[in-house]
Amino acid sequence: MNKLIPVITLTMAFGLMGYLALNSCGYMSVSDLKNVREVKKVVVMGNVTKGSVHFDTQLVFKINDGHHEVKVVYPKFVKLDNVSGYGTVVVEGIYHPENETILANDVQLRCPSKESYEIVKGVESVK
Repeated sequence: MNKLIPVITLTMAFGLMGYLALNSCGYMSVSDLKNVREVKKVVVMGNVTKGSVHFDTQLVFKINDGHHEVKVVYPKFVKLDNVSGYGTVVVEGIYHPENETILANDVQLRCPSKESYEIVKGVESVK
C-alpha cells in the first residue's frame, strides 16, 4: 500500500496540471485573433477605438492594437472613455471569428495612475 501513495500522488498532480493547462488562456493581442479559426475562449488586451463606444441594452465597442480591430459586446454597462479613446482594456470572453466579435463576460480597465488593472463588474464607477 505504501508503494502506491507516490504513484497516486503523481497521477493526481499530473491530472491537475493538465486540467489547468486546458482551462487557462494567456493574453492575446488583437492581431493574434486573426489566426483563430474556431470559436474559442480568449483574453485579449487592446485599446478602445475612439468613437466606437455605444450602449443601448448592452455595451458595444471596438478594440485595436494599431493594426487590427475587433468588436466587443458586453451585456453590462462599464464606463469607457468614448471621447479620447485609446484607453487600454483587457477583455475576457468567447471570440467568434466568423464576425470578428468577442462576446465578453469580463472587462478590465487599466488605471493609468497605478499601472494596474481594475476589475469592473456591472455598473460600478471607475475612478
